[in-house]
Amino acid sequence: MITRKVTFLIIVSLFALLTACNSESQQGDALIKEGELTEYERSLTDLVSETFFIYDVEFLNENAKEVRLKVDYYQEGELVDTIVDFGTSIEEKKSRFVLLNTPYKDKEKWNAAVITENGMTSLETDPMDSLSNMDMTVSSVGMDETELKIGEKTIIASIVKSNQENISIPTDIASEEDLIEVTAYEHAFLVSATLMDCHIGDEGCTE
Repeated sequence: MITRKVTFLIIVSLFALLTACNSESQQGDALIKEGELTEYERSLTDLVSETFFIYDVEFLNENAKEVRLKVDYYQEGELVDTIVDFGTSIEEKKSRFVLLNTPYKDKEKWNAAVITENGMTSLETDPMDSLSNMDMTVSSVGMDETELKIGEKTIIASIVKSNQENISIPTDIASEEDLIEVTAYEHAFLVSATLMDCHIGDEGCTE
């Protein structure tokens, strides 16, 4: 069994650090790209997580004050729950986003973290009934690189668990048709990032 301590230590190991994003000619308020891991970092992450997403982010707009990461859970096209709802202030120009879907005893849970050169904020969800124990095909897709814009929710990754042998997931989930396609399976998890020009909880600030 992988303990919380081991999971935490592996997340901390991912401090090794943020690869530079090529922000030239970008029009968004931030640029997010798949994090480049060493073989050692990837082996450690594989140890605790069947599915993980790691992204390096460069914030280009000084008006960006907060970033929110969410994991929305769908069953056959219907939104069931928001499993992860995690916000943190933007204090530095570069960050690393880490999201791990990890087994825990006979259940599974999510770990989310935002890492900078000066520290880390993180969240661990309560364990939920595991879908991995079922006879299901698991498929995941993460975007290689995209822009984030203030006030726009951007889906950056997805996981589908289904009894169907063949699963087709669009890489870029940008339209209502794409959303319908990826959430039509028995179980779908959508990972999204939203840039805010205010802090949730401040007067007049809504997502």
